[in-house]
Amino acid sequence: MRSFLHKIYTSTFLSKEKANHFQMIARNEEWNAIKDHIPKGSKFLDVGCGAGYSMKRAKEDRNCEIHGIDPNPTEHGVGRIGSNYLIENIDIKQAFAESIPFSDKIFNTVYSSHVLEHVNSESKALKEMKRVLKDDGILIIGVPTSTMTIINWISQILFLTHIKIISILFSKVINTEKYRWWELFVPRSHSFENKSILYDLNHYRINNWSNIISKEFKIEQTILPALYPYPEFIQLFKIRKFKKFSSSVFFICTKIK
Repeated sequence: MRSFLHKIYTSTFLSKEKANHFQMIARNEEWNAIKDHIPKGSKFLDVGCGAGYSMKRAKEDRNCEIHGIDPNPTEHGVGRIGSNYLIENIDIKQAFAESIPFSDKIFNTVYSSHVLEHVNSESKALKEMKRVLKDDGILIIGVPTSTMTIINWISQILFLTHIKIISILFSKVINTEKYRWWELFVPRSHSFENKSILYDLNHYRINNWSNIISKEFKIEQTILPALYPYPEFIQLFKIRKFKKFSSSVFFICTKIK
């Protein structure tokens, strides 16, 4: 019984290698959309760098002096531990976005991708990015959109409903992640365990992100890289480019004078 339930439970999970591969495709699409905004040879900080994939690209593509911080280096993002794409020989400091361990005004480029939605204080994180950025520097910040939330919602209904049912009905038989009954219909937030996906649907609106970032920076350009499925699930569609729809949004910013 236990082995049968476990087989059903894991049937729609992608391997770490496949999930990493699909995430790399999405991150490459985003990187290619913004990389020309990074001054060549600049001093580059990746806030929430994960395993350092964007740092690696900044060094290879733009000849940057690379630095990175992350609360749990190498445990998430492209190149995470357990995949075939582990990034090596990159110096990453263990730190939070709300407390960046660098001096004032030393970076030409501060970059942060899919991080702001996870921090405890968006205001503090943005103030810290502003503090370490030179007066004539560039901030490039990417976040998920409400479109991505809808894709996530549909994907969870298609691929995780049976997992949630097993968790609710057979938690004593198989050791699984614990779900509540209402999560069959309204999944958890991507940002916070104690919130629902309804929070994401509202908070991830492009206009809302723009208002939050504009409190500390001047937004020079808004970029919608591409529409792509959630990397962790079976891919519902191939990556596509649209003028008005994108799974993520990137803001090219300068300091407010």
